Order: sequence, then structure tokens, then C-alpha cells
Amino acid sequence: MPRPRYHKLSRPSPKVERYLGSLESQVMAYFWRTNSGTVRDVVAHLERTHPVAYNTVLTVMTRLTDKGLLTRELEDRTYRYRAARSREEFLGEISGQIVDDLLADFGDVAIAQFLTRMEQVAPEKLAVLLALARERTEDADER
Repeated sequence: MPRPRYHKLSRPSPKVERYLGSLESQVMAYFWRTNSGTVRDVVAHLERTHPVAYNTVLTVMTRLTDKGLLTRELEDRTYRYRAARSREEFLGEISGQIVDDLLADFGDVAIAQFLTRMEQVAPEKLAVLLALARERTEDADER
């Protein structure tokens, strides 16, 4: 009997995959779409598109728990996992870390480059950003 053909799973998010591995990204995409699940639930979901070993998924979910991206509770004799934060919160944390790194490494040059890019790509957003900066500066001056 021939082996079933599996189609590659479309990437859950190139943004997420830059900071998590491919399988970690697929697991997190599952939890960001569903409320909760067990390792068996995730394996069943992933096997619809490609073969995956239970122990591999268990290892990945344990690592995601250790990283603080998943939480788990013991129900009966199995763990039920949940996303510890939303996809948007995760991307916010990652982008904040990137900004911190850029400022630490490049300082004012990074800020100037960001403003230049904003001006080229989204001038309307630059105007909103500048207004927000003025507002925060005024608030800080009042304190």
C-alpha cells in the first residue's frame, strides 16, 4: 500500500517563524486559533497536513511552556495547554525587544532610519507618530 501524500502546511506566519521554529509556529498558530488542547489534539491537527511524531510535539509544547508561551493544567491524567498570550501580545513583545536592541546597538541612527522609512512607506502614519510624540513630551513636561 503506498504511503499517503502529505502537503506542506502553509506557513502560519512569517513574522512568528522568524522568532520561533517552524513546528513551534505551527503549534502556536493552533493555540491562537483554539482555546485549548492536549498534545494529542495538536498531533491530530498537524497530521492532517504532514506526519509528525507525538514525542516531537510533546517536546515542542514543553519548550513553549518553558518559554512562557503556553500554560498547562493537569486534567485527569493529561495536560491541557493554553496560549499564555495572544498572537498580538507576542508580536508586541518581540517588536519591543527588537526596538530595544536597535536602540542599544545604533541609538539615534536607528531612530533616524525608522523615521525615514516611515516617511517613505506610510507618511500618514508618520504624522500620527509625530503627534503622539508631541503629546507624550507635553505630558512629561507637565509632571
